[in-house]
Amino acid sequence: MSEVVPRPRLGREFFEDLYTRSEDPWEFATSDYERGKYADTLAALGGASFARGLEVGCSIGVFTEQLAEVCDELLAIDVSERALARARERLTASPGVTLAHMTFPEEMPGGQFDLVVCSEVLYYFDGAAFELAVERLRGALQSGATVLAVHWRPATSSYPLRGDEVHDRLRAELGDWHTFDGRRPRYRLDRFEGR
Repeated sequence: MSEVVPRPRLGREFFEDLYTRSEDPWEFATSDYERGKYADTLAALGGASFARGLEVGCSIGVFTEQLAEVCDELLAIDVSERALARARERLTASPGVTLAHMTFPEEMPGGQFDLVVCSEVLYYFDGAAFELAVERLRGALQSGATVLAVHWRPATSSYPLRGDEVHDRLRAELGDWHTFDGRRPRYRLDRFEGR
């Protein structure tokens, strides 16, 4: 019986290469799937608004633009400089949005957030990075934040984790804060709320 070898974390080089080859590698700006997922993700916030939000893995800023409408201030971070350059172009008319080049979870912005969104990002992590990400999210929840996670469910050939695995682990680690399960055939959507 062969042993399953964990896939390595997908890092900065992977994403810079993707954005070199395509301005929108996942078709965030044109996909009906993405439009529907964005609408469901915003709806999962239940009409709430937030003073200060953090978006982990903002890519080219398509969802950032929508998320900014429910946040007075929004810090959107990404590991790819190329993606951030495109996001800057897209978000020039979005007041209150700050973009930063950071590697989450090793780099965590300072200050308090009352919303943290991890959309299509946590399954790129290996075991150690995922554990640190959970620790960061737990800290945000303990400070009273809402954490929203959404991830693609079908198998991929290169991601270290599957979407269902990410959400099952989040529920196991952060279950005391779990308030919403919005799973769909192609993605999982879970909300956790600090109290």
